[in-house]
Amino acid sequence: MKLLRESIRRIILEDYELTDKDIERYRSQNPMAGALTDDQIRNSIDNRGIGMQNKKAIQRDKKAMRDWHELMKQNPQFVKQFMEGKVQILHSITYQGTYSDKNQEIESWTPFSDWIKKFGRRSRDQISCVAANAPIGADPHLWDWDMGNGQAVYCEGFGFLMKGYPAFAAECDVMTQTLSAISDDLKDFHKNSGQVKRAADIYEAIDPNDWKGVDELILDNWQIIGIYIIDWYWDVDFKGKGASSVIADAHEQGVPVYKVDSKNYKMTKV
Repeated sequence: MKLLRESIRRIILEDYELTDKDIERYRSQNPMAGALTDDQIRNSIDNRGIGMQNKKAIQRDKKAMRDWHELMKQNPQFVKQFMEGKVQILHSITYQGTYSDKNQEIESWTPFSDWIKKFGRRSRDQISCVAANAPIGADPHLWDWDMGNGQAVYCEGFGFLMKGYPAFAAECDVMTQTLSAISDDLKDFHKNSGQVKRAADIYEAIDPNDWKGVDELILDNWQIIGIYIIDWYWDVDFKGKGASSVIADAHEQGVPVYKVDSKNYKMTKV
């Protein structure tokens, strides 16, 4: 309940107003914006992925998050599964989203050490994951629920297994804020409470009483509990040094390491 109260408090407090730097950045990225005044941009923009939204859009998204938290009050067992890591929660550090650039992690010989140095082993910043309603090691039944993100996260590289509070669980990719793409002003605005992500509508959410997977999970107050790596990393050459360097780095992090079978997506501890 404490984390639920914290999440609700965060929703109430978050009401960011676009700065002049934001407007300048938007103009530099959108040549067609030249004909618009600053006020017109502030009143019309709705690009959640890079953290640029008008006030009505923010209020819409905040309502969706409040509706979800009301639903969580009625489903404490669902929350407990995520908080205790009883279901599979994966955050990929190689998945290339619309606004994310993971080339540094993909090309690094020590991607897990690098990521942890940058973001930590636990955080109040919300993060995007996928989730399967199955314990680690069991069949995630990926094809029963995947809408695109699931396959990309399980099968195209490596990342972390996590636990935390399910701030929102969606059936599809809801294009939440990409933390590496938002402005420094927005980061500063949320630095005390933690960076936020939002969905737009409660109808995008899964049914917590009948679900198989989550194509985009907003995870709050997260903690790393494991590492997963797709099986072909045991067989391919990686930057002339062999993927063994990535695997060795994984085993140095002090958490279990799992190999994902590329045929059935089950994880085996290695």
